[in-house]
Amino acid sequence: MWRWASQVLSEEELVRVTSVEPFYRVVEDSRTHMTFSLVGLSLTLEDGGEFTLVNIPYDVAEAIKILNDGSVPPRRQSIYTFLASHEEFKELIGRTLKRVIIDEVDLTTGLYTATVEFEGSGINLSVKMIPSQAIYLAMITGKPIYVTRRLVEMERKMNEEGGEEGGEGEEGETSF
Repeated sequence: MWRWASQVLSEEELVRVTSVEPFYRVVEDSRTHMTFSLVGLSLTLEDGGEFTLVNIPYDVAEAIKILNDGSVPPRRQSIYTFLASHEEFKELIGRTLKRVIIDEVDLTTGLYTATVEFEGSGINLSVKMIPSQAIYLAMITGKPIYVTRRLVEMERKMNEEGGEEGGEGEEGETSF
């Protein structure tokens, strides 16, 4: 879905993302003792904080890792690794993509939404996207990524109240 850009968030309402790192964790349910895989993105913020997105598609995480590492994509590529190596596509999208803002969360489902802002030829357009995919577009075009201060504060408050589940160096956590 797209819409004409109407509500413009000021820089004071946003926290800039300085780096994006994918992660993979094996998590055990304490009640059932079943394990499951958790794929996510750790966003480092300009204020030194961290914002985490989980349950992202594995192929997006893999493509971000390849971008970060400067690795050669596998012979059998995903659409993401293909787009990263397609200079004309990156140039075309980069001409109008202004920025990506993670700006909504559905508290019932825990799903975040990102707004991708485009500007060009006097037209401003906002598109709601899945955050990991929007982040990927920003990364391959060199455009800024932001999280609203409201969401950053909400995540910090939830982590303080409930305690962070798992911690750094938890067993089962591996990098890609």
